Amino acid sequence: MSLTVEAAHPFIAARIHGLDLSQPLGEERITEIELASGRYPVLIFPRQYINDDQLLAFAANFGPLQVAVSYTTRPEDHRLAPMINDISNLGKDNQTFRAGDRRRMNNLTSRRWHSDASYLPLPARYSMLLSYVVPAVGGQTQFADMRAAYDELPAHLRAVVEDLSCHYDIMQSRAAAGFHDFPDEERRALAPCIHKLVRTHPISGRKSLYLSSHASHVVGWSEPEGRDLLRELTEFATQPQFVYSHDWSVRDLVMWDNRALMHRGRPHIPETDVREMHRATTLDEPTWSRKTNAEVASTV
Repeated sequence: MSLTVEAAHPFIAARIHGLDLSQPLGEERITEIELASGRYPVLIFPRQYINDDQLLAFAANFGPLQVAVSYTTRPEDHRLAPMINDISNLGKDNQTFRAGDRRRMNNLTSRRWHSDASYLPLPARYSMLLSYVVPAVGGQTQFADMRAAYDELPAHLRAVVEDLSCHYDIMQSRAAAGFHDFPDEERRALAPCIHKLVRTHPISGRKSLYLSSHASHVVGWSEPEGRDLLRELTEFATQPQFVYSHDWSVRDLVMWDNRALMHRGRPHIPETDVREMHRATTLDEPTWSRKTNAEVASTV
């Protein structure tokens, strides 16, 4: 029996019905999900009552798992396992961050359009975000389709961007958000990297822009001219006709393809309301091949 794929947006998002992700997936189901993601780069799996180990096992079907990256807390202060990104406003004491808390301010960086881990030489492929507690007002996640934006670029812009590459630097994007005091070891570990500005998606075969708030400037261009081009492209690519906004429900699992999208989080009101989400992320490693589910289960 095939999956039920229900469009939530004409070309960006779909709901996937008929799966219990607490159970291992067979090869046929994994392939169906990948093919669905080639058409709809945001896939929504409603009502998934799974734990973090099951989330990781699901994610591991689609690429090598990324160790969670944290810039504001020591490992001993983390609430969750090392492979889980804590996309929440909670400390280890399960209390919400107070006004002025550096961790709370750091969350503001996710409100800028970005692609996960685009500041790393090996960026993210898929992100899988599972909602545990949803605020009453706000807190949506918005997704901008970089394939559709590329398709609609004016001819003169498409000719300009086709063969360009960009520097991606998390220090630049964090400085733009008001963070400036980075320790030297962090600067060394997160040195700038270079990615192509236009990429071809391996499943759909479609070209897309690869934009992010982490893109600092264009290789071979003066910094002001490069930043101006990136600003123009970002403004074009995030027009309403290219954007899907997801209103979260408890236990939604949303899987998105960072190779085809930018995304951003929206504020929730009041900020003191709990928003708890756990994310597993896979890396875009070109040499990776899928393990059997038994092998995956033994590694998470």
